[in-house]
Amino acid sequence: MSSNNDDYDHSSYAGRCGSFGSSTNSFLLKHQDKAAIDRMVEEQVKLLGGDKELYNRIDDNMMSGVLDHFFIKEHCTIYAWRETFFSQHFPNNSWFTVDFEDEDELEADEVLRNCMTIPYQITRNFHMVMALASAKVIAELTWLKQHTYFENNEQLSDEASSKYKWDGMTYEFGELEDVTEQQRLGSCDWASIGFSEVAHIIAEVHQTGPKKLEEMALKAVLLRHISSGSADFLPLDYLPTVMNKKAANGMYNVEGKTPDNISDEGKEMFERMRKVFGINKSG
Repeated sequence: MSSNNDDYDHSSYAGRCGSFGSSTNSFLLKHQDKAAIDRMVEEQVKLLGGDKELYNRIDDNMMSGVLDHFFIKEHCTIYAWRETFFSQHFPNNSWFTVDFEDEDELEADEVLRNCMTIPYQITRNFHMVMALASAKVIAELTWLKQHTYFENNEQLSDEASSKYKWDGMTYEFGELEDVTEQQRLGSCDWASIGFSEVAHIIAEVHQTGPKKLEEMALKAVLLRHISSGSADFLPLDYLPTVMNKKAANGMYNVEGKTPDNISDEGKEMFERMRKVFGINKSG
C-alpha cells in the first residue's frame, strides 16, 4: 500500500487512521538519525562475525522472502534480533496498524495484530523500522513517536515467520490432530516453501550430529563467495554442475534419503513431509 495520503479513503475510520499514520511517519522519517541507523546495522553485522556482505545478502533475502538453504541459522539470528529490537523501540501502545477489511478486528486482538504486522515489518521494511526508531524530535512533539503507523500483511508475515523464526519453524510439520496432508501442503504453499526448504529447516532444527562434509564444504565455498562482495551468485564457474545444482536447490529432494544426523522426531517429521510432497508430485 502506498504511503501517499491521497490513496486513503478519508470517509472511513480506517482510511483516516491510515492517512494520519502516513503523515506521522513522513514527519518522523525527516528526522531520522543516520548515525544511529548505522549503529543498528553494525550490531546485526556483529552477530554474523562482522561479515557485512553476509548481512547484506540476508537483508536482501528477507526483503524478497528468500530462504537460503545453507544459512538458515544466520537468517534466524538476525530475525530474532530484529524481533527484540521492535519490541524495545515500539512497545505495544506506541504503534498501530489498520485492517481495512475489518476495522475492529486488529484493534481488539493484540496477538493477531502483532502476528500480521511485526514479521512483515522486520523483514520487508526493516530499513524504515530502523529509521523511525532513530527519529529525534523536539520534546513538544515526542507524542508523535507514540503513534507510529505500520502496515500489516498477513501472508508475508506468515511467510517470514515460517522461514526465519527459529521457535515454531517446524510446528506445521509436526504430528497435528485433524490436519490432512493437503492442508500441510497448503500451508507450505501459503508460506512459499517447497520440499527442499522444508527438509533443510527440519535438518537444521533437529540436528543431533555433524553435517556431511559435502554440505559443510559447499557452505564454506558459498560463504567465501558472498564475503568477497561479488555481485554474481550462481552458478559458480569453478564448481561442478552437480554442486551448482545443490548450491541453488539444496541438499535434499523427495527421492533422497532421510539424513542420519537428526533426532528421531526430526526423522519422523522428514518422512511425513516427504510423503506430503511426494503425493503432490505424483498427482
